Amino acid sequence: MKDKYGEYLGAAIRAAEEAGSIAKSMQNGLRDIRFKGEKDVVTEADFACDAAIRKALISAYPSHNIITEEEAAVERGSDFTWYVDPIDGTVNYSRGFPLWGVSIGLRRGAAMIAGCIWLPALEEMFTTTLGAGAYLNGKRIQVSQVAEMHAGIISHGDFNVGNTAEQRQDLNVKNLQLRGRTAAALQRVKCLGSAVVEGSFVAAGRMEAYCMLAMKPWDVAVGSLLVTEAGGKVSHLDGSEFSIDGNDALFSNGILHGQLLKVLHPD
Repeated sequence: MKDKYGEYLGAAIRAAEEAGSIAKSMQNGLRDIRFKGEKDVVTEADFACDAAIRKALISAYPSHNIITEEEAAVERGSDFTWYVDPIDGTVNYSRGFPLWGVSIGLRRGAAMIAGCIWLPALEEMFTTTLGAGAYLNGKRIQVSQVAEMHAGIISHGDFNVGNTAEQRQDLNVKNLQLRGRTAAALQRVKCLGSAVVEGSFVAAGRMEAYCMLAMKPWDVAVGSLLVTEAGGKVSHLDGSEFSIDGNDALFSNGILHGQLLKVLHPD
C-alpha cells in the first residue's frame, strides 16, 4: 500500500540531507560561535541550515506554516505546520562531538504525520510516517524488548538549560533528582546532549528511555512520532497524553513506561 504521507517525507529527507551537507562543510571552519543565552550557543551553520530548509519547504509547499528554532515562524493559516531543528545538539556540533542532527517533521492539526531525523556524522537517516512504521536507512526498526528495570538504560536532557539563572537552577535541581531516582532503578543513566539523537536511539532499541525537561516542539516533533511508530510510548512526566506543545516528555520502549513514570514522578 502506498504511503499517503510519503511525498511529505521525501521533501523532508531532501531538505535534511542538504542541511546536513551544509553543516558538515562548515563544521571545521566555524568563525561565529556565540551565546544566545548565558549557557546556550548558536553558530553561523545553524542559520545557514535553517535558511536552506526554509527555502526548500517554501518552494515545495508555499501554503504551509513553518516553525523553526532559529528564525520567526512562517504563518500561512494552514492546517499543515513544519517543525524544524536545523542543528539539534549545537554544543555537541560546535565541539566536534558526533551526536547532533537535523530534524524536519510535518504536523497536520494536532497530529505529527511525517518526519525525518538525519544524523550526518553517523550517516543515519531515521524516517517515519503516521501509521507506516519507523525506519533507519530504509530498514524497519523497533524499540527494545527489555522488560526489567534493572536492565534498562535511560538518557536525560542536559543541565544548564533555561533562559534565566532561576530557571536553570530550578531545572538543574529537578534534573539531579530525576537522575538519582533513575540511577537507583536502572542499569545506566546517560546524557547525550541532543534530543533528536536520544529520541532516535530509543526508537532504534539502543536504549529504553529518554526523559526531557523544558522541551521545545522542534526538539520532539519527529522523535515522538518515530518512537510511537517503532512500537514505543511517549507521554508527559505526569503520565498525561503527549503533546509537542507541552513542557516535558518521557519516551520509552512502552514496556517499562509505567514503571518509569513511578520512578520519575513518584507523587
